[in-house]
Order: sequence, then C-alpha cells, then structure tokens
Amino acid sequence: MTFFVALLMFPSFAGCMDSGEPEPSASDLLIVPEILTGAQFQFVEFTAKRAMSVHIPYFVMDEDTGLVTNGTTLQFNAKGSQTLQMLTPSNLPSAHFLIGDVGQESWNLRTTNQSWAEWFNSSEYGSAYEYLEHPVYRNPQSGVSPDEGANHSTGLVDGYSVYEWMEAFTDSQSGYNERWGPFMLREPAYERALGFLRNQMSSMGLDPQIHRYAGSSSPFAVNVCGYKEGTVYPDEWLVIGAHLDIAEIGSGPGGGTHIGAHDNGAGVAMILEAASGLAQFDHRRTLVVCFWSNEENGYNGVDSWIDNIPSGVLITNYLNIDSAGVNFPGDYTLVIDIIPDTDDQLGEQWPMIHLTEWLGSNNNDIAETMRNGRDLYFSEGYAAMKDHDHTHPNTISVHESQRGRSDYERFADQLGVVSMDFGAITGGYDCYHAPCDTLETMVEWMGTDNATGQANLCESFDLISWWVVNLYFHLDEVPIFYED
Repeated sequence: MTFFVALLMFPSFAGCMDSGEPEPSASDLLIVPEILTGAQFQFVEFTAKRAMSVHIPYFVMDEDTGLVTNGTTLQFNAKGSQTLQMLTPSNLPSAHFLIGDVGQESWNLRTTNQSWAEWFNSSEYGSAYEYLEHPVYRNPQSGVSPDEGANHSTGLVDGYSVYEWMEAFTDSQSGYNERWGPFMLREPAYERALGFLRNQMSSMGLDPQIHRYAGSSSPFAVNVCGYKEGTVYPDEWLVIGAHLDIAEIGSGPGGGTHIGAHDNGAGVAMILEAASGLAQFDHRRTLVVCFWSNEENGYNGVDSWIDNIPSGVLITNYLNIDSAGVNFPGDYTLVIDIIPDTDDQLGEQWPMIHLTEWLGSNNNDIAETMRNGRDLYFSEGYAAMKDHDHTHPNTISVHESQRGRSDYERFADQLGVVSMDFGAITGGYDCYHAPCDTLETMVEWMGTDNATGQANLCESFDLISWWVVNLYFHLDEVPIFYED
C-alpha cells in the first residue's frame, strides 16, 4: 500500500526535484483568523507564500451555488490569498489542513474511525503530506458555567439549547406532558405540543404542516412536519425525525410515563435543534423535519405519512433519534443503528457506517471511542450495549442493526431507504416507560467523576445534534442508496 501511495504521488515529487524547489510546507501557509471559532460557519482567509494546493476536509460554502459542500482544495499557482466560508469543528481544539504541490486534487485521507492526530503520526500515510494544524476555540455562552454546559452552549446548533428546551418542555406546568397516543381527537396535551412545534418550525422558515389522517383509528395518526423545498432536486426528500408520543399509563415494562424525557422528549429536542441550524441554508434536496405520532403503538403515524408521499417524490435517506442522551460521555454506549439489515455480522451498509464515523471524528475527539464500540459490538453483541448493569464507558457503536425498533424501521422496510437511528440503553434504563423518566433522572444518570450530569448531558445533546447536521449536509450532496 505504501508503494502504491508513493507511485501516485511520484509526479508531484518529481516536479519539485526537477525545479530544485523544496516542497511546500506549513510555514508557507498563513490562516486568518489566528484562532477559528468552533461550531459555526465563518470566513477564513488562506494566504500562500508560494505555489501550492491546500485541502480543506471540512464543509465549505460554495460561493457560486450557495450550497454546502463537503470539502474543497484551493489551488495557488503563485503567492496569493483566497477566502472562503467553512464550518469549523464543533468540539475539537484544532483543525487540520493538508498541503501539497500545486495542481494536486486527489488526497488519500485517514481511516474513518481515526483522528487526524493519529493519522499524521502514523507511519502508513501520515508522512505523505505536509499539514497545518490551526487552533479552534468554541466560545462559551456568557453567564453559563462549565458545570451547567457552557462548553457546548454556542454555535450553529448547541447542546445547551437542547437542555433549555427540555427544561421548558418537561416542566409540570408546560402543558406538553401526557402526550399519549393520541387516543382522543384533539387531545389537549398533544394538540399543544403540535402547535408549539408548528410555530417553532414556522419561525425557522420551514413550511409547517399538521397531517391528520381521517382513516386512522385510536390511537390517531397525527404528525407535524416542516418542509423546505430543495433548490436542485425538489422531488428528492431527505428526512429527519423523532416520535412525539410517549408511553401511556399501563405500558410495559415500567408502567407508562407522564413526561417521557428520555423516550422521546430528548429526541424531539435534538431534531428540533438540528432543524434550526439546517433551516438557515438552502439545500439541493427538500428538507423534511417530522415529529411522529404512535411510535409506541404500532407506527401508525409514520406509516400514514409514508402512504401519502406525493407521486414522483423519492425519499433518499432518513435520520432518526429515539431514546438518546443517556449515553456517552456518561458511562453508557451511544448506539447508532443503520438499516436495512444484510447478512454481514457488522453490516454491509459500509458506506453509511464509514460516513458516520468520518463525520463524527471530524468534529469530536471520539475516534478511539468508536473503535471501542466496534470491538464491543463484535465481542459481546448488541445486548451488552443496552444493559446498564454492564456499563461500557467511552463507547460509541456505529453498526448495521439487526433490530430496528423505531420509526426508521418503516422507511427501511417499506421504502428500502438507508436509515439511521441514534439511541442509547433504552430497555436497560431503569426509567424506561416509567414515571421516573424525567430530565432530573437523565441528569442523575449522566453524572461522572470528572463532570456533572448536566454538563455531560449537554455534551451528549450537542454531539448528536451536530452529527445529524453534518450527516444531512453530506447526504444532501451525495445520498447513500441501498444496494442489496
């Protein structure tokens, strides 16, 4: 492999040797601002002191189309400057930029569950490129302490905002609790939640619609979805969502809940936060944000929506969040299921697995954490990740699933769409479908020796919300279709 890489790069090296010029290096590149602001798009100026190419492995804004693009290579034929808008990493202290000879367009890059630092220090590929490591700092929100989640409180999307939304939405006086079924037409708590989400999506600039399906019986199918038409492929829809209903009294295994913070208030909050960031941009494909009814009672909400997809519309991918939050960086595994299922043990959905790993490690220091999750999945299986008595700190498992258990299953089974779910311990959570499923319980479970439960929960919310945003940006540009 090393010989193959050297062979590919030989013309570039030969050109340098023929001219007698040294290879371009980090000292030949200047980046302004001196410190990038994490978790947001910003204008960045690159100044080359000599001819070179600079590869930017982060999302950038295409100045011609106004669309987000997954990375670019700047070409400097001579000394000069170029400015572009790029999305800086959300939770890393630095960004890495690769440097090569002018004209270079193809770049061998790190493995998907490897960090840039690990790759550049490796003997296999790291020495192939010069690179510049540039500092990144994510400003905390004024008046918020680190114990409260300040480290994840600013940016295009942020975990602290999810936490604040959860505080308001789960409060006993909010009027949004007891969102069961809905088992009655115009059930008050459910209607208030629908109206709140409709208004939130409207304020973001989405076209919100409450979908009521006359043919459905109790529990009634009533969803609320927001739409933003794509500018290039409007009839191709890329969907993100979470179920809005909670387990009614009498549900197993915990007897039902009045609040449903973990299942699935947190999923609703994170999807809403991701939508707030995505709605600020134009996209190639139509952005669809949906909150489903009846996940706890047979998927009648999502099934009804799928049955009524307009003629000529293609669903490209679906991203779901259900029962997430009590997971890494607490002592529990963040479980990322990808379906449809194939015969391979880890899965043949490698394009989506690798994309998810790449984007995660490009924004968070979780490369080792994902490798731990892969080892756990192979050695102990799916059940180990769901058992809180058998905790696995520092694990995130990205895998093809053999058991879709939420609305994403319907997109895969009925439409053959590659779909994903962010979840956690679910059945291993003592308050699963129980009255104690509150925000306070989530905070208690997320406390560790080195951080408060609230700080860890904000980090978890931030990690997952950003992951959805980054996946959306990439899948909008290049969908991943199922090939059995």
